[in-house]
Amino acid sequence: MDKLRIGLCGCGNMGGSLAAGLVGTEEAALVAVADVIPERAAAMADKYDAQPLDSLDKLLAVPGLDGVIIAVPGYLHAPLTIQAAQAGKNIFVEKPMALHVADCQAMIRAARESGVKLMVGQVLRRYEPYRSILRWLDEGRYGQVRAASIWRITDGRRWAVPGYWRAKHALSGGYLLEVGAHELDMLRCLMGAPEMVNALSRKFLDRDHEVTDYIHVQIGFSRGGAASYEGGGGTSISRYGFRIYMDGATLVSDAAFDPKAMKVYDMEGQEVSTEGEFSPDKPVQGELANWLAALRGEAEVAVPGEEGLGTVALAEAAYRSAE
Repeated sequence: MDKLRIGLCGCGNMGGSLAAGLVGTEEAALVAVADVIPERAAAMADKYDAQPLDSLDKLLAVPGLDGVIIAVPGYLHAPLTIQAAQAGKNIFVEKPMALHVADCQAMIRAARESGVKLMVGQVLRRYEPYRSILRWLDEGRYGQVRAASIWRITDGRRWAVPGYWRAKHALSGGYLLEVGAHELDMLRCLMGAPEMVNALSRKFLDRDHEVTDYIHVQIGFSRGGAASYEGGGGTSISRYGFRIYMDGATLVSDAAFDPKAMKVYDMEGQEVSTEGEFSPDKPVQGELANWLAALRGEAEVAVPGEEGLGTVALAEAAYRSAE
């Protein structure tokens, strides 16, 4: 089987992760990379024996590209995705899909009109223990999720840094989109369509930055469930955890990226073993393998544009409520 020819736009931290994941599938060749900082493109091109470029225009002109990966700041996702779609290229766009619902709609429309595949990189679905929780939900092992609370706070020394693009709301969409898109997407996967959103946000760090330092979101779902999300980049520590209440079990973690840290308790309050439950698969590599399979006509994309739009809509509703 010939390897698919893929180009990458954006050679920053996430671009590097996606490049490694793509090559790790052994199903695609990273043939060209583009970044507005030529040195970054050159460094990544050297690593993967790819062609270094300085614009999406030049990337799209590379002969024989089967698809492009968009890994740039969120405010650029919509225009670059639309440009790639209009050039007839399949697209994998990193989360958040875009910063506004209208932009997501335009991206979906452009992909549909051009007949190309569009996938959003909501990779948290593939991280353990979330991956197994979604599997248990699909199996009906513990019934439905009735309530949940997820918190993810980030050390302000890493986030609310003056001059940092993520500290500018117009560029990143703020913490709720740039980071919280992961957890909002997960809550939608666990609990269905939201129908009520209330939010409260605060900005309290004495720094030259635009994004809120703390946001608390309460969500009511159409199936009757309730959830809360707590996030922000204005604290002195980083913490990430959850409580998930299902019909037949309660799931608790104070270190959500460590599957071994999760405790599962049955309805008698007894701990249930999770030994042997968790997959060793690499999340980023897995999501890109799915996208490549879709490009070959062997699968449907795991996260189509409509799902990316749903998460952006939830974030927009929270921001409106917090105004």
